[in-house]
Amino acid sequence: MRIAIYLSILMLAIGCQSPKKNSDKPIVSVSIAPQKYFIERLAGDAIEVNVMIPKGAEHATYAPSASQIKKLDQSIAYFKMGHLGFEAAWNEKLKAANPTMKWYDLSEGIQVIQGGHHHHDHGHDHGHSCTCSAGADPHTWTSPVEVKHIMKNLKDHLSELFPATKDVIAANYESFISELDAMDERLSTIQQKNDKLTFMIFHPAYTYLARAYGFNQLTIEFEGKTPTPARLKSTIEEARANKIKTIYIQQEFDQSNAEIIAKEIGAKTVQVNPLSENWKQQMENFISQLEKQ
Repeated sequence: MRIAIYLSILMLAIGCQSPKKNSDKPIVSVSIAPQKYFIERLAGDAIEVNVMIPKGAEHATYAPSASQIKKLDQSIAYFKMGHLGFEAAWNEKLKAANPTMKWYDLSEGIQVIQGGHHHHDHGHDHGHSCTCSAGADPHTWTSPVEVKHIMKNLKDHLSELFPATKDVIAANYESFISELDAMDERLSTIQQKNDKLTFMIFHPAYTYLARAYGFNQLTIEFEGKTPTPARLKSTIEEARANKIKTIYIQQEFDQSNAEIIAKEIGAKTVQVNPLSENWKQQMENFISQLEKQ
């Protein structure tokens, strides 16, 4: 109910503004910045991409601004990531804001990870209650294996929307797939050298990558919340037992507990940003860190 009232106020505010100037480019809307990167890799700068969740925001709790709703009103299509909390909360209201906009789900064809087992864990449970839709882990874009599915979906949908540029989209798709193959090869090499590789991160953002390559992802966050002192103590013991030397942290989450653990076990902290618009750079940086383990 509160979302409906909020959206009505936004739409009223937009209606009171001066007449909108349509963009020279077709506009599509997406949930997170990595999707903007994926679209631009296929279509170049021919499309304007409206990102609904801005830098540093948490996707489960973010509410869109008036300017974003205005861009949404001009969009011809919305590309859902698939299982984000934002999408679950706002799906129907965003559809109501622009009834003519086409909707596409980029998670189609991906075997979604459900429930609390948010990593490849060799029988242990270090997962959390995911702030996403229907208990599904939403972080499909952090594994090159799943990104291949995402890009195939995107290629098909963009070709449908823009048939005149489908040959360019197809050529760019093949080029990007070759880059994903190179990432996959690097990660497979890591797996061959260290098939028991374990890494620790505050929020479980690399669950699909861990599943794809048999890695073990340990998380500091527990059941979607900051750990209690007792839980923190057991996490420190777990980190020490697994000889964790690097703890990964994300900017949108509290870093204090990661720093406490790092100090206790003599590890370093490294910031990662799975929500960065520069998706390739972030992925290569993370893979480079794994190669050092």
